[in-house]
Amino acid sequence: MIELTRQQMESAMRAKDPAFNGRFIIGVHSTGIYCLPSCRARSPLMKNVQFYPSGQAARAAGLRACKRCRPDQFPDTSPRWVGLLTSHLRNHPGTKLTERDLVEVAGIDITTIRRYFKHHHQITPLAYHRQVRLEHARKLIEAGESYLSAAFECGFESASGFRDAFVRQFGQPPGRMNEHRRHSVS
Repeated sequence: MIELTRQQMESAMRAKDPAFNGRFIIGVHSTGIYCLPSCRARSPLMKNVQFYPSGQAARAAGLRACKRCRPDQFPDTSPRWVGLLTSHLRNHPGTKLTERDLVEVAGIDITTIRRYFKHHHQITPLAYHRQVRLEHARKLIEAGESYLSAAFECGFESASGFRDAFVRQFGQPPGRMNEHRRHSVS
């Protein structure tokens, strides 16, 4: 691995660049914590900063992990509720969920959930779940299910709404999926 200069590490720290996560650790001796380069906490004074090659080296220097960026859990630094929520969304392709349902599963406010999904998936959590439901419907159709029964089984309340969402997701209407399947079987 290419060694980084102090200037490069300072620049990455100021930019909060996630591309440098795992390449070095920031130790802040005035607070006694260590962070990832992408940590969103307020930037420390440079006189209080020391760079370390790993979290283990920072701990050996007497520092503890930041509770905000959680460098001790890198590369899986997503909050626990994210795993619970995405599993729930994937495991319920036949249910149309509401934001209230998401809050109950995650145990966290909807604003935080929306912000996380927009940042990490570039869509809302309900749009993410709609994609899961549409993918499940596509699999049902490919397995020979009629597109209407697939639509209702995946929580869509109207055939036209399902058809429009399906076309936006897959670029073709659901009926055409069955045509392709029938032609390939013949």
